[in-house]
Formats: sequence, C-alpha cells, structure tokens
Amino acid sequence: METKRRHDVFGPRVFARSPHWVSTCAVAAAILIGGCGPSNPLGRKAVSGKVTLNGALLENGNISFSPKSDKGVSSGAVIAAGAYSIETEKGLPEGEYVVRIFAAAPDTRAPDPNLPPGPRTSPPGIDLIPPEYNSRSDKVARVTAEGPNEFNFDIVTKKR
Repeated sequence: METKRRHDVFGPRVFARSPHWVSTCAVAAAILIGGCGPSNPLGRKAVSGKVTLNGALLENGNISFSPKSDKGVSSGAVIAAGAYSIETEKGLPEGEYVVRIFAAAPDTRAPDPNLPPGPRTSPPGIDLIPPEYNSRSDKVARVTAEGPNEFNFDIVTKKR
C-alpha cells in the first residue's frame, strides 16, 4: 500500500488539481476592490434650482451652500443661464444651509488717468448681487431626505 506524502495533500499540487481556488480568489478580489462600505456615507442629496436677477435669468454666477451649524459639509455650483445643479456625489446631507450667491459684471469704466503708465491688470468686476444674498446672507435652504431639493432665488435690486 502506497502512502501519500504530506506535500502531495497540502502542497501546491492541491491548487493545481482544484478549479475552485480560481473562483474563490476572484470573489475575494471583487470584494476587496469593490469595497464593503456604503457608496454615500454622508447621505448627500442632489440640489438644483434657478436664479433670477430683476426678473431675468442670471447669466453667470456662483452659488454656495454652507452649513448653518458648525458641523457639516459645504458645496456649491456655477450658475449658467439662470440654472445650477449639484449632483449627488458633491451634494449636501440633510440639514439647513446658508445660501450665498455671487455674480459680477465686467468693469467698463475708463481707467484712472492718474495711474502711472505700464501694464494694467483688469479691474475687478462690479457686484451684481446685493450683500443680503452673499456677504450678509440670511437666506437658508433646508435639504431633506424626501426632496426634491430644488431652491429658486429671485433677486431684486431695483424697484419695478
């Protein structure tokens, strides 16, 4: 009677004879690569809306959402043709956020004739949005789990 050597039972030849080790390794690799955690651990929500200035869609600008409390995440978006959109991956968790809107028009005033000659930097733009919507904003958006989290802003700077 022939006895098997220990190497034959537990050595590399066992893997060579068993097709299951390939599938086992593939499953283990998929778990490690794919991860085990949730894909949205903060519970971020997509946010979108429209911004008008004196009744017309705001051509270009920026909007930001900062947590009203000391904790949380901020996010923001570019406003183009009066619309903004923040996708879920960069969105906001449930909560209250202070909204700030910024937009500027190019400064078309003539340069100061008292400046020395030489290259000039372009002057800063002229703020289109009043401070009540940016530096002194008290506008609050409440992001909810139910949604839709669509926030529209109608900014009026002149009397109609």
